[in-house]
Order: sequence, then C-alpha cells, then structure tokens
Amino acid sequence: MKVSIIFHTTLLTGVLLLSACGNNEGNSKVETQTDEKVQSEETNTPQLEADFLGVYQGTQPGYFLKNQYGDDLIVAGKKAPVPSCDYKFLFKENHVVSLQQTSLEDQRRVYYEGSYKIVKQDSDSIKLECTVSDGKYSNPTYVLIVNKTDKTGVCIGGDEPEFSIKKIQK
Repeated sequence: MKVSIIFHTTLLTGVLLLSACGNNEGNSKVETQTDEKVQSEETNTPQLEADFLGVYQGTQPGYFLKNQYGDDLIVAGKKAPVPSCDYKFLFKENHVVSLQQTSLEDQRRVYYEGSYKIVKQDSDSIKLECTVSDGKYSNPTYVLIVNKTDKTGVCIGGDEPEFSIKKIQK
C-alpha cells in the first residue's frame, strides 16, 4: 500500500512539473513579444539632436538625508550628511547616458550607465529623464531641463536638492 501511495505521489509530482514547464514556455513567448514591443517603442522615441549630445556639468550642494516623513535622518544621534558632489552627464546617441559623480569632500567617484528619453520638448527647452545604475547598489533617476538657446538648465533628483547644469563639451 505504501509503495502505491509513493508511486502515485511521484507520478502526480511529475505531471505537475511537466505542466508547469509547458506554462513557462507560453510565458516565454509572451515575454518575447513584450520585449519586441518595447524595442519597437524605443526605436520610435525621438532622438536627441547632435547639438545637444555631449557633457553637461553641475555641482549639487551638500545636504542632509531625510526620512520618509521629510525630517532629517538621525544616525547615532547626528544628522546624516551627504557631501557636495560634481555631476557630469554624458549624453550619447541612441538614448545612452553616462554619469560621473565626484564627491567634493574626498574626490571619490561613482560611475553610472543608463538611458535617457525625451519627456517633453518645445521651442525653448528639452526635458530629459535619465535612468542610470552603478551596476550594484544605486539606480537613481534624474530629470534634466535644458534651455535650447544656451544649453544651461537644472537637474532634479528624487529626494535631492536640484542644481544648475550647463553643457561644457561636445
């Protein structure tokens, strides 16, 4: 009797595993179709004009981290400071952006890679959304609003203070 129960349980487990594998194949087709749709949407998004490609630089002032309620974050009885940083965004063709973030306190650098998209554009300015990653711990999103005439503007981060930027090289 025990052998029969074990056999039937094993058989049932095998059938369930096979049917689950079949469902994954169906999901794979859906994922592939979704990936193709995303890729086709990306190719239809407007490209940044060559004149706006290049390096934009700005300095973010130091600030204190905030908690979820907007109050200063306290660690070991002290406010948690973030030092002033130099930002350099390098905009490339095909929606590629790189970011070099340099601490002005100790000159440490963090490098990010990612993509940008044109969120809004009119006769005076371009609004760009940059989604970048250091590949390990950080995946910030920045919005840059650039004046078309003089290539200056502002950079806005999530819970960070905004700061001025300007194009410094092609």
